[in-house]
Parts: sequence; C-alpha cells; structure tokens
Amino acid sequence: MSRSAEALFLGSHINKIDAKGRIAAPADFRKALDLNAFNGFFCTLSLTGPWLDCGGGDFIVRLEAMIEALDPFDPDRAALHEALIGEARRIPFDSDGRFILPPHFRDHAGLEDGAYFIGLGETFQIRSAEGAEARRAEIRDRARAALGKLKNPVLHAAGDRK
Repeated sequence: MSRSAEALFLGSHINKIDAKGRIAAPADFRKALDLNAFNGFFCTLSLTGPWLDCGGGDFIVRLEAMIEALDPFDPDRAALHEALIGEARRIPFDSDGRFILPPHFRDHAGLEDGAYFIGLGETFQIRSAEGAEARRAEIRDRARAALGKLKNPVLHAAGDRK
C-alpha cells in the first residue's frame, strides 16, 4: 500500500510546544493524512533512537503486517508486537490542528520547547528540536557519501538495450 505523491510526508518543520504541551502539526502533514478516517495520526516510540515514528493508518497496517510475517512462535515477534503496536497511540488533532502527546512519548523523544518534524515519505518522525541543525548537517554529509548507492531504474533499462 503506497501513498500518492500528494499524500507523502515531505520536508521538515520546527514547531513550538506551548505551556499546555500542545504542538501544532505542520499543515502539509495534516493534508497528507486521511483525516476523514481519523482526525489525527498514529505514533509509536522508535526502537532505533530517541524519536517518535508516526504516520497515517497505513503506517500501522504496514507495521503490523511486517510483524505478522514473522514466525508466530518467534519470541522476537511478541517483543516487536508489544514494543511497537502495544505502545502505539492514536494522536487526535484539536480544531486548530494541535495535538498533545502522552508524557512518556515526550520523554522518549526529549521534547521540551520545540518539536522537529521530519517527513520520510510514507511516514514521519517527531524529534527534539534541540540539535536539529547539527543533525541536518550530519545527515546531508552521510547522504552525499551514499548518493552513489541510488539506482535509477530508467537509466539501467536504457543501458540494457545497448
């Protein structure tokens, strides 16, 4: 199940967290969500770093399918279910497109004064705004070094015809 280009989470945004713990969701991220099905998004604690992994209903369905593909008697399957699906939450928007994360979600991501939203296409992450600029520079350097790993199927197909 892949999203159309219009429904991808693109770009990055830093939004303040107000005194009541509310965060305004980026408008283009709200547009990418199917808000007719649920006026909000789905979120779980990342197992790979101090951030939150988020997306629409398709995110949870894909995550569940990946876990279900494991052997039903594999103890890792149970651990992944508990850590990812068991900790996942529906995060509703208020009438102004703001939301409140559970305290343990804010603690896990180190969210205090600001939230850094980073679009990853079919999903997005919410990270602490502190250090966002340094992370952007680090990621650009790594991506620049990895650029040669990208494969262009159009170029490969054209090369096969020669």
